Amino acid sequence: MSDDILSQLAAGQRLLLDGGIGSELQRRGLNLAKGVRSEYETGPWSATAMGDAPEVVRAVHEDYLRVGVDIVTTNSFWTNRPMLDMVGLAEKMESYTRLAVQLARDARDRFNPAAFVAGSMCPPRYGDLGLEFSDQSQVIAESGADLLLLELVGSTAEAQAAIDAVSKIDLPVFLGIPVTNHATIRTGLGEDTHETVESLVQALKGRRVDAILSMCSTPQQITAALPKLIEAFDGPVGAYANIGYKHTRKPVKFPERQYVYIDTGENTPARYAECCRKWLDMGAAIIGGCCATTPEHIGALRPLVTGVTV
Repeated sequence: MSDDILSQLAAGQRLLLDGGIGSELQRRGLNLAKGVRSEYETGPWSATAMGDAPEVVRAVHEDYLRVGVDIVTTNSFWTNRPMLDMVGLAEKMESYTRLAVQLARDARDRFNPAAFVAGSMCPPRYGDLGLEFSDQSQVIAESGADLLLLELVGSTAEAQAAIDAVSKIDLPVFLGIPVTNHATIRTGLGEDTHETVESLVQALKGRRVDAILSMCSTPQQITAALPKLIEAFDGPVGAYANIGYKHTRKPVKFPERQYVYIDTGENTPARYAECCRKWLDMGAAIIGGCCATTPEHIGALRPLVTGVTV
């Protein structure tokens, strides 16, 4: 199936990506700060759900598939060893990653066998990125994902290292980058690197990158950066925004109240769909949602992709 997604994109087909997973798990009542030692750390975030509530993870996948997504993302964003080690679970990397793919595949097979499973990986905040991506991508591939989605990659050097680390895996590689209003790259911690999307694309020439997606940025930031990314990159481009998942500046009663909170404000499903329509008009081939988007937001995008309401 992995070849099919590239064929579909090459033929000009638009694809619908799912929405937020970690924020959706939090919205459904999971404590994603479980075991974190500091009130100002997210720890491994959604990774702990693989041990605490895999049935809720499965339900999130199913709800996105019910509204007609073409790509479902595994809950393996931070199931690497360094991030799991923050809560004493480093030895769970392989089992949690394998289960994340299995849950997404099972949901896909039940609700839309034609959909693709994207194996999510995010650079660890600590440790050896190359080693972690190499090991985790191997588990993801062996578990049956259809493509690799390297998310929240926040610099040219990080992108090069991440892509090199997964180069032996025979799966399409999609790269997710956070952007600014100036069409530069942000780090995972929100800092502007001042590296432009054009310079990033130039630096990746010769490496396998099958699609690049602007992600985990506000709709306004994506709208500003997307035209320059589309102009610079000659492959498929996509976008999925963060619509209100934020670090609180107020004191928290840790761990009962989590450091990250959801506040979508005026970003209703209809309002978000208006943004995504603009991105499609610009030339985006893949649209979906990142943090704080829900199945309702993604359902509102389905008619934009296919013209058919699910």
